[in-house]
Amino acid sequence: MMCNSGKDRQEQFLADDEKLEKIAAVLKNTGISVFEYYLKEDRFVLYDERLKTVEEVSQYLSYLEADPKIYPEDRWKAISFFQGGVRGPAEIRVMDENGSLLRKRLDATQISGYGAASRRLIGSIKDVTAEKKREEVLEEQARRDSLTRLYNQFFGKELINYYLSSKNPYDSCGMMVVDIDYFKNVNDKYGHLFGNTALIELAHLLEMVFDSGDIIMRAGGDEFVVLLKNISHSVLVRKAMQLVKAVRKLTFSENDYAMTCSLGVCYLPENVSGYTYDQLFSNADWALYQAKANGRNRYVFCDTLQRFEIVQKEGNISHPEIDARYLQNDIVATAFEIFEKMNSFDAAIELLLEVIGVRYQLDRITIIRTDIKAKTTGRQYQWTSARAPEVLQKPGSFTKEDFLTLFHSYDEYGTTVLQYDNLEMYSEDAANLLMQGEAKTVLYAAMYCEGQYTGAISYVVCENKRYWSKDDRSRFGELTKIISAHLAKNQAMNACQRGLLSFPNYDPLTGLISFDRFREEVERMIVGGYATSHVVVYSDFENFKYFNQRCGYTMGDLLLKEYSSHVIDSLECEADVYFTRIVADQFLMFMPCRDEEEAAERVRVFNAEFIRRQSLRFPEVRLRLRSGIYYVKPGCTSASAAIDAANYARKELAGRADCAVRLYDEELGRKQAEENEILNSFDTALRQRQFQIYLQPRFSLADLSVVGAEAVVRWIKADGTILHPESFIPLYENNGRIVELDYYVFEQVVAFQAKNGRLGRAQLPISVNASILHARDDSTVKKYLQILNKYGVDPSLLEIELTETATVSYYDNVKKLFERLRKVHMMTSLDDFGAGYSVLNTVIDIPVNTVKIDRAFIMNCESSDRGIYFLQQVIAMVKGLGYHVVCEGVETQEQAGILRDAGCEEAQGYWFARPMPIEQYEKMVYPEG
Repeated sequence: MMCNSGKDRQEQFLADDEKLEKIAAVLKNTGISVFEYYLKEDRFVLYDERLKTVEEVSQYLSYLEADPKIYPEDRWKAISFFQGGVRGPAEIRVMDENGSLLRKRLDATQISGYGAASRRLIGSIKDVTAEKKREEVLEEQARRDSLTRLYNQFFGKELINYYLSSKNPYDSCGMMVVDIDYFKNVNDKYGHLFGNTALIELAHLLEMVFDSGDIIMRAGGDEFVVLLKNISHSVLVRKAMQLVKAVRKLTFSENDYAMTCSLGVCYLPENVSGYTYDQLFSNADWALYQAKANGRNRYVFCDTLQRFEIVQKEGNISHPEIDARYLQNDIVATAFEIFEKMNSFDAAIELLLEVIGVRYQLDRITIIRTDIKAKTTGRQYQWTSARAPEVLQKPGSFTKEDFLTLFHSYDEYGTTVLQYDNLEMYSEDAANLLMQGEAKTVLYAAMYCEGQYTGAISYVVCENKRYWSKDDRSRFGELTKIISAHLAKNQAMNACQRGLLSFPNYDPLTGLISFDRFREEVERMIVGGYATSHVVVYSDFENFKYFNQRCGYTMGDLLLKEYSSHVIDSLECEADVYFTRIVADQFLMFMPCRDEEEAAERVRVFNAEFIRRQSLRFPEVRLRLRSGIYYVKPGCTSASAAIDAANYARKELAGRADCAVRLYDEELGRKQAEENEILNSFDTALRQRQFQIYLQPRFSLADLSVVGAEAVVRWIKADGTILHPESFIPLYENNGRIVELDYYVFEQVVAFQAKNGRLGRAQLPISVNASILHARDDSTVKKYLQILNKYGVDPSLLEIELTETATVSYYDNVKKLFERLRKVHMMTSLDDFGAGYSVLNTVIDIPVNTVKIDRAFIMNCESSDRGIYFLQQVIAMVKGLGYHVVCEGVETQEQAGILRDAGCEEAQGYWFARPMPIEQYEKMVYPEG
């Protein structure tokens, strides 16, 4: 028999073994391993679930340091845990044999035995990989929209704000707000289940169109927001067009449903920071509203980053102390923050100048306003350190030569650095003006407003010379742009006293940069001497008004957008390329090229390709693009000059179906110079009476007696050169000066009629040509009467002529003018009948006395019996309507005979007499003196 003690031991052993089994089961099921770590010995012991030693490692801390399985960034945490530096559980990432990442949670309790040698950690290691993955899945689900699996509004907004606050300030980005057109109708017609399907399909499309790094979120309902990171402006335009097109191509089970969407787009350019999600969203949402208001299925760009701002009322604010953040944060972001937070512009500018001065250890900063025409300069704002004197208390003056020297010295950042001991390129007066107030080194940064040079900001060091790096100059150039822009905004607000800021940077329709910004950038390139091999291209669609009338303005807008996108896609690179829409269908591009012929060929190719594509869509409309190209020459002085030259070349293509691209060459240069001379000499010519009146007699075909005359004008220049009307009248029509010339001619003719009356001569009527511009001016008849009353001449002795083409084009205006003229007993005539429209119903309704049949119409008719018969019928019809008929341009006796036989009573032309000076006319008509 077994003794009691042995039996007890056996029962105890069985009980202990049962406990171990239970512990082993628990450890196995929970994935926990037990370890001991002896601190003094630096020895690690790992046990299995039955608490048997599986692994023992001496010098364990050194082992951890070298263990390649531990994730490098977590190695310090593991070592610190076993040294006692980490309290509580610690999570360590390790790699298993297959290279998979596992997460282990360490936990331990320190036990102290007798003496320091027995101190050890008893703890556990648990594999929590699956647990962590479940947590991450749940966390990701909480971030996602339950329907589309895109980021939800809360988390998407958080991500975007984080990106905006931490992004490199020199990175650009864009935001799109996407909205399905008429989505409520979709739910109403097809049901919410189909509506959900449509939302899911659009979400999938957004993930395909945009990059994986972009932030895409569902903002709620059918509205989505996309934040596109580090994207250029041209690529953003391309993406907007691509998305609108891609949405239209989506297909659904309900075959009669075609999805379209509208986009609002906001672009945040490089070197601009300090904006939040709410601000960008407000801008893009405003643009979305414009898109939907204009017909939907389109995108619109926000025209200005300040669209969201409501100007705060200015209040009296004491000058604040400098916040320490302003001396440490990015200076560009700081500038934006100061302008945004301060509710007084003066306080903001004073604080910013002080921050810049203190931060960069300057002695003086002066915002200088320059009047180039008056050649004067003065200060607007100035900050000085304690050791520097104020300057420019009184306005200064400069010469043109000194200004150009300074202007041409600006670099690509819009800056130039002057040293006190290197000013030999300036006059003594200019050197004193530029380096006032003990200045040793001055960095001047140019300011522009709407492409015009307005002045500069001077950043001054007085104690010693300073070297300015490229980074410095780039940074101060950007700061100056910011200050200049806010100055312009402040001045505009003060001028118009409006609450809403509106300074467009982008064209809302196409998303291209605004014309003002285009002109400023090109001005910088040209005046700075960086346009060494560049062209300006001025393009438009011929007769685009007809396209709008035929296809609708919505399609017209879409065509302009697609042209913008096509040009951007056609560019080989975007460096030094600027592209803008000026107005309506007119576009400007500035781009580099090898030579002007290569540029012309490139423009010709991408214009032709665009027209080819659009002709397939609109076969019923003949589209034609015209482009004028100016190759920037070294002598070009401004962006305006380059744009004018390209535009001049474009205008030369009018009416030329054989040519769609025109280079501005020497021939055009001479022609434009001659036209500019004509335009600029008008006032002098008028003052010196160089415009001389010539009269062409009108004859009776019955007895060849003079029965009247038509007044024409010749320009006899000081050197005796005679210019005919076709060389200057069209130019003055375009610039409006024709109105003054018309009144001048009218008064000279009235004075001649007054002279005839005083001398007792027979009074013959004289016709005077009038521009169509008179028909748009309600005071025209009043001015004619004032001149007639001044000389005491009977109104019936004057006849006012307007061409048939002008009459048809501006029918209502001409009709009103002729009615008023008839009321005051002045005669009226329709000139060049048959040259253009020949619309008889127009003639019937216009209150006109005389119809003058054009020379070209007569020549076309005289060549055949049918033509002569037709001429007879036209003359008879016009006479039958009660009008007096005069035939113009008679050059042969045969023509005179045909016209007389056709029933015409009066004629004029070279066969009878050419236009002649008044003195010669007097001798012919009044030989008795």
